[in-house]
Amino acid sequence: MSRASRRVRAVLLLAVVGAGCEYLRDGPEQELANRRWRECVTGLRDVMLDRVDPDGRIRFTYVGMNDRDRMLTCLDVAARSGQPLPEPVASAVAGK
Repeated sequence: MSRASRRVRAVLLLAVVGAGCEYLRDGPEQELANRRWRECVTGLRDVMLDRVDPDGRIRFTYVGMNDRDRMLTCLDVAARSGQPLPEPVASAVAGK
């Protein structure tokens, strides 16, 4: 393999790695949703973030209805005072 061919392969490898890192980075809606989650989860023990969809929809599980309601209320207030995101999805922990 020639030097020029190795250089081309090295540049292509760097481009693919760089693009992959950008692909794995959260989008603006996900970053906003994660900030809201961190703000709202303070003091709640029985809610767990499952994931944040690319459109910013928060999906979480809960044990107690009270914690679920507090989380949904906090996220609703945040949506009214800022950029709206899709409605969060809350699921009960199985077996509880």
